[in-house]
Amino acid sequence: MSRPKGAVGKNKQYLLNRLKDMYGDDFDPVMKMAAQAVKLDNLADDEPSVTNQKESIAAWGKIAEFVTPKLKATELTTDSALTVSVQRKRYDAGAISNDTDNADS
Repeated sequence: MSRPKGAVGKNKQYLLNRLKDMYGDDFDPVMKMAAQAVKLDNLADDEPSVTNQKESIAAWGKIAEFVTPKLKATELTTDSALTVSVQRKRYDAGAISNDTDNADS
């Protein structure tokens, strides 16, 4: 029997409970990542080396994955060699569509 979409599995729940036992009941891995990203960002501001800048960008990129919807691409090909690529991404209350038609001319 499968679990409902978005439900936490046994292993994930066990790990989260262990982390909360170790770091307190209010521990949230994403918030901890954000706090570390802030520290790396401050370090990159204080010591602007290429390595520090890259680490700061990578840290914020990981955080962005939790708050930015993922883009789903769909490609359709017909017999006439027309390729249509549609990408839709929902922001706040509206939808934005990028429709691209590519024909071999």
